[in-house]
Amino acid sequence: MLLSIVVPVYKAEGTLHELVERLLHSKPPEFDSMEIILVDDNSPDNSWKTIEKISRVIREVYGFKLSRNFGQHHAIT
Repeated sequence: MLLSIVVPVYKAEGTLHELVERLLHSKPPEFDSMEIILVDDNSPDNSWKTIEKISRVIREVYGFKLSRNFGQHHAIT
């Protein structure tokens, strides 16, 4: 069974590494695998560059960049 976690990202470049590490270490045992989907909601900082770096190194992490700021609810969907 796959666990998918979707995280809207806005002005979070400094916390993304810690967030991903904590999520990876807290996977419930009933799930075979998990994916972490980080959605950059057109953040004005370097969040997207950080997402790109993390997703290159950790195979469970996927990044998406929105063309403009849609808000967290739209970023989650």
